[in-house]
Amino acid sequence: MVHIMTSIANFVALLALPKGPILSVIKELVSYIFGLGFLFKPRPPCPSFSTLPSLVPDDVLIEIFLRLPSHPTCLLRVSLVCKHWHFLITNREFISRFYASHRTPLLGLFTNSTSIPRFLTIGNPPDCVAATAFSLPDPCWQVLCCRHNRVLLVSTTWRELLVWNPMNGNKHLIQAAPSADPRYNYGRVPESNAAVLCAGSHTEHGECHTSDFFVVWAFTCIRYAYACIYSSQDGRWDLMASTPIPSELDSRPSILLRDILYWLLKSKYILAFEMATHRLYHIECPPDTHDVYRRNVHIMRSEDGGLGLAAVIKFNMHIWSWEIDDEGVTGWVLCKIIELDKFLPKEVSSFPCTHDHLARRPPVRILCVVEDDDLVFVWTKVGVFTVQLNSIKFEKVFDADVCATLYPYTGSYTGLCITGVAGC
Repeated sequence: MVHIMTSIANFVALLALPKGPILSVIKELVSYIFGLGFLFKPRPPCPSFSTLPSLVPDDVLIEIFLRLPSHPTCLLRVSLVCKHWHFLITNREFISRFYASHRTPLLGLFTNSTSIPRFLTIGNPPDCVAATAFSLPDPCWQVLCCRHNRVLLVSTTWRELLVWNPMNGNKHLIQAAPSADPRYNYGRVPESNAAVLCAGSHTEHGECHTSDFFVVWAFTCIRYAYACIYSSQDGRWDLMASTPIPSELDSRPSILLRDILYWLLKSKYILAFEMATHRLYHIECPPDTHDVYRRNVHIMRSEDGGLGLAAVIKFNMHIWSWEIDDEGVTGWVLCKIIELDKFLPKEVSSFPCTHDHLARRPPVRILCVVEDDDLVFVWTKVGVFTVQLNSIKFEKVFDADVCATLYPYTGSYTGLCITGVAGC
């Protein structure tokens, strides 16, 4: 709160406006938005809160709103103050400017577990979403992917997919791709995975809710991988590519990096699909990861935005980047090693460690990597921690035994958010 007040005060000081009354009203504005009215008592000579819309020009209000936190609960509360503010904040140009300078916030994590809630919120009230607003449309369906405000679900029979936007309630039901449908594969569902992504440039995620989308379905059959694309604009599936691969697809979610989708295979390889060229191919993981418990090897974004890989070996997290050297040869480069036992509780490092890739539950396990961030969720026997890879910051987020694969959900304010999302 202090840094928010400081930023706003500094901003007002730069304006050639009478600072006394303006700053007082802005303080009252901030105290109203964040529920801190007890910090700033209005004085009789100062303009009242009700005069703010007419006292402060629209361009000044917009500059203030652009400096608010990116969490949708904050913007939603501001939009509910009055019709004029709602008009300013729901403007498409404002939303584009806002998310061009803000990272889309992590709102929670979906799971496919039957022993823990299907949606786990991140943060504390009032700066967290209401878990009830993220209840699955059908609890029997499984989550495959979360991206650009949308969640991709699959039915138990794998004959239908559902693209669902919890932020505005929109749903789009899709019949399975014919080539991957079990009715056309002797009643057997091929090892499959799928991803949803907006059909735009993927740079202004605040507008993804209004754009068309793609669903990319990858599946394996007899040592070959296939990729189909569904376009919401055309309403049909197209079989785009196939390639021989050494093993079947893993069930963990995809990662989208520079318009290339990546999935892990069950062995020591990664499956890649280029959206622009429709090229499908596989990449071998670093040799040091070949004998590591496979759930402790995760695709991630490298520091330059390209393909990276994180793996926990004993109590160390190794970070690799897929790079091209001076001679044009592509390969893995080890960038960083994070000694987790220096930051995690002592009782975690006292747990016996193993190299066995068949081990069911190592003492430290990667649950997920946030696609557009450097944030990693790791499981330990004393709870779940987040690891910020660049700053090496650790934080305990769950006490519960959350050991299932997690699907991070990042969501942006769209101007169409239902009130229940913010728990208002």
